[in-house]
Formats: sequence, structure tokens, C-alpha cells
Amino acid sequence: WRDSVPAILALFYGGQETGGAWASVIFGDVTPAGRLPIMMPATEKDTILPSNSSEVPYSEGLATSYRNPSFVSAFPFGHGLTYTTFEYSKPSKFECGPDLCVQSSVKNTGKVPARTVAQLYLRFPEVSGHPAPFLKGFYKTPVILPGAAVTARFRLTDRDLSWYDTGDGFTKTLQATALIGESSKDIRLEMELMQHHSSLGLGIFGTILIICAVALMIMFIYEYRLCDRRPSGEQRDTTLLSQEDESFSSE
Repeated sequence: WRDSVPAILALFYGGQETGGAWASVIFGDVTPAGRLPIMMPATEKDTILPSNSSEVPYSEGLATSYRNPSFVSAFPFGHGLTYTTFEYSKPSKFECGPDLCVQSSVKNTGKVPARTVAQLYLRFPEVSGHPAPFLKGFYKTPVILPGAAVTARFRLTDRDLSWYDTGDGFTKTLQATALIGESSKDIRLEMELMQHHSSLGLGIFGTILIICAVALMIMFIYEYRLCDRRPSGEQRDTTLLSQEDESFSSE
């Protein structure tokens, strides 16, 4: 029935003031600013089904909830509506002490003062084992007046930019993409935080490959020039032989 109604309210555990909270939101005294802490699946197939077995393998790994790219959501992780709209400007990054900071301007483009929750997701390379972008930070804005804007800033530590492996421990990524938006599916901006270049950090094996490639190229050039000279020499020998033959014939 979710497609038959204009909106759905979820208050979860509102406590003893649940009634007053409902009234404040419904009559517009307060603009809602909550966000879903879970992904609500579209169907049962978009969940990890339980098992009656005494042994259940943890085969899904990190591909759970919104981090599973195969799951379809009725309402995505981090989703939440309010009585206005927000616009995000182009993000920027800069060093803030030992950490990396990312920021973006959030502007209220509607007609009602409201708050929002800007969310930062990170996309790691496949080797990290993360199947999809995952939440790494969020910023709860103050009430933003219509037409006004605030700066949403996210601080990322080295650990935030690392993944964990049971054998190797934490490994800082060489490549990461920041995605900023209103939910895991409502991404407004995307920016490369760091990008691994194959020409850097080649190590001993890569250096050896380059040396071998250069040596082969030099050998090829030398052989080519040598072969290029041989026909001229052979031609001179043939010419001399012909002249001698002619002299011999004339004699």
C-alpha cells in the first residue's frame, strides 16, 4: 500500500510525547529532519533470509542492507523527507591537520525553514572487499532559512580511509571516491579523493620490468639498424662480382 499514499511517517520509539511529536510534524509546526537508520527492502528477496540449519555460513560478508548492490529498496538507507528542498554545491577537499576534510555548501531552495542531514559515502576499490559505497560521515545542519546556505564539513581520518583484513589488519586505500547526498541512493555530488597511478609505487618487480622493456627496445633498434645496412653491403658485393665477371668475359 506504500504506493497508494502520498507519504508515510515513521517515528520508531517516540516515547511518552509521541502524540505531541506527531501533531507538530503533521500540522507543520516542525519540519521533519529524521533519517532512516536502516534500508527498508522492496521485497523479501531483497533481504538475507534466515535459516533453520544449526550452522549458517556468513557468506554475504559486507554485502548486507544498502551495501548489497543486488538489493532493491522501498526506502533507502538514510532516506527522509521534509517540507522543502536542498541543493548541494561542488565539493572541495583540503588537509585539516593529519586528516582529510571534505566540504560542500547546502542551500535551502524551498520556501520553508528546515534542517537536513548531509551524508558522505566512500567508494573503495574492489580489492578492499567493499561491494558498494558505505557511510563514513554525516552532518546535521542547523535550521536553514529559504535561500540561505550552510557549509557541511566532513573529517576523514586515516582509519576512515582504510579497510580491515583479518590477516593484514588495516590498509590505507590508494584510491577513494567521496559521494555526498541525502541518502545512499540520493547522491548529489561525487569527487575523487585520491587516485592510484600505476606509474607510482611500482616496487622492485615493476622497476625490473621497465629495465627489461628498455633493454629489449635498445636491442630491437640495434638489430633493425644492422639489418638495414646488410642489403647495401650485399648489393656492393654483387656489383663487384658482376664487374669482375664482365672483365673476365672481356678478357
